[in-house]
Parts: sequence; structure tokens; C-alpha cells
Amino acid sequence: MMKTTRPDSASSMASTFSSFSTLPSLTRNKHSISSFEQVSFLNPPTVTAPTWAVHDANSGELLWGKEVGLRKEIASLTKIMTFMVAHNLLTQLQQNLDTLEFRVHSKSASIGGTHSGLREGETVKVKDLFYGLMLPSGNDCGLALAAGIGGLILSQKKSKLIPKDYDSAVYIFVKEMNKFAAKTGLKNTFFANPHGLACGNKSTTSDLGKLAYHALQIPLIAEVSSTIEYQTTVITAKGVERQLNWRNTNKLLEKGYCGLKTGTTDIAGPCLSSVLRKGKVGVIVTVLNCKTFDHRWVDSEKLANWSMNNLLDIEEKLCGMNYNDQMKRNKRRYVASLCQKL
Repeated sequence: MMKTTRPDSASSMASTFSSFSTLPSLTRNKHSISSFEQVSFLNPPTVTAPTWAVHDANSGELLWGKEVGLRKEIASLTKIMTFMVAHNLLTQLQQNLDTLEFRVHSKSASIGGTHSGLREGETVKVKDLFYGLMLPSGNDCGLALAAGIGGLILSQKKSKLIPKDYDSAVYIFVKEMNKFAAKTGLKNTFFANPHGLACGNKSTTSDLGKLAYHALQIPLIAEVSSTIEYQTTVITAKGVERQLNWRNTNKLLEKGYCGLKTGTTDIAGPCLSSVLRKGKVGVIVTVLNCKTFDHRWVDSEKLANWSMNNLLDIEEKLCGMNYNDQMKRNKRRYVASLCQKL
């Protein structure tokens, strides 16, 4: 029996950021009935994150940012990619996510950092591992998924047994993570492990925003990352049921946000990928290396609210014009391109 709690629904680029000036009015053409008046943007809020980016949640386009090409350690934001690759590989291997189970290896159970509470020899359903990966940010779940799926790739057989070569299985999975990053155009992203606890996983806010956009196109990732609480049962090595309760580390879910992932290590600092939607408008905000744990919430909220106000202002003006959907998309892209010209 599983219980979940979700929040109410609420709804390139310059490397450094300076204040925006008034944007020029859009060019009038024979198809438009009224001109697009000047759109003014306030200066972006002051935040502690040395690098941040705001992407359009509906298109994945980068809208605004600061030092968006700066490569940094990304801590547990790694797990967005871990989830995506795990989901995609299991789909390719024609595995049933609701019934497939993996047994927890001692190396998975003993890893440090944030933990979901798995123990050696326990049998866990893959779908539950996804929740343990994203809510309590379980490094153990990240390794369990990597070892299990890597083992399936190596054997090409449906099995819940521990891979004979644990390290090779994890290596195969991480290799797939980097393949997917290259395929998706994340040119400044590299993964050394599936959890982010150890050093070596690096990316940029530009790449991470794009990754978050692609991840949210998978309904299960959107569902899991927006879940506040989750309860499930695992089977111990002795065959006894044991209940686990997890709570999401993303405090912004309680304020109407709908994803995505927290992260922190001593080197990476507090990081956050968050998603906010209001009506048809939505933004993905990525902040890295914030000053404190609390600042990652404050920084993200400041940027999300500022961005949403800008986009809603654009939407309001577009709604008053007799444009078809394609023309409106073109107008938004034009505005976005102007936003990036400093």
C-alpha cells in the first residue's frame, strides 16, 4: 500500500547579467491588428547564487540568466538525469516499472550523504526507488537504480538479482547518463556518478534548465518530483515487510511549486531546480552555489516571481491581439531574444 501527498497545483545567452532597459516595440506587420506596445522589465532581483537561469517551462527556451555558462558542481541535481536515464532505459528494455524489483547491494546501502533508509539485501520496486531518489534525495536509491539497470544491460535478462559485478554495472549506467547528455545537447555537462555526492558531476545553469525541461516531459518524473510525502513497503533480506516514509526536501512544493530537485554538498553549495506555473505560463529556475540553505529558497522565489510577472505581462498584451497561435509563439520568441540582449 502506498500513500502520496501532492501540493495544490499553482499554478546563446549572455554569460553575465545586467539591468534590462525598455524593450523596443515589436515590428508591426500586415497580419497584426494592433501594435505590441513597449514592454518594460524591472531589474532582476539581487540573489546570492553566482550563476542562475530561468527557462520557459512550456518551450525549454532560456529567458534570463547570470553566468549561465559557468560550470559548477551540481550535487543532487544529478538525480534529475539519473531518473530520466533510468526511465528511458527501462522503457527500452521493455520492463514494467510497477512490478520490476531490485535487490539492494551492500555498497548502495552503505553510501553516505542523504539517504532513503534502504538496507543491504532488501528488495525494492523500481517505482519506489524513483520516489526514494527524488523525495529524500536518496543516494542509496541512485546507486540501486544504477546497479540494477546496469546489470540488466549487461545481462539483457529480466532479473532482480544483485549484478555479479556491481562496479561495472554502475559504470555502464553512468556511461549512459553521459551519452544522453550529449544526445540532448548538454555540451557542458558531465557525470561521474549517479548521485552527486562525490565530486565530478558538473554542469551549467543553462544545461540544467534544459535538462529539467526534458525531464518534465515524462509524466512520471513530473508526478514524483511534485510529491510532498510518500509511503511504501520493502521486503527485508529475511522476507519481512518494512515500511518506509519519505518527505520531499523541496520546501517550495508547499508554496505551490511543482518540482523539481534540491541538491547540496560542501563543494557545490546549496542548489535548486524549481518549477512554478500560473495558468498557461511557467518557469524553470535553476540556482547553483547559493550562500546558505535558506538562500536557495529565497533566491529561487525572487527569480520565479520576477520572471512570472514579466511573462504574464507579455501574455496579457498578446491576449489583446488578433494573432493566431503560431504568430503568438513567434512574438514570444522575439521577446525572449530581446530579453537576452543586454
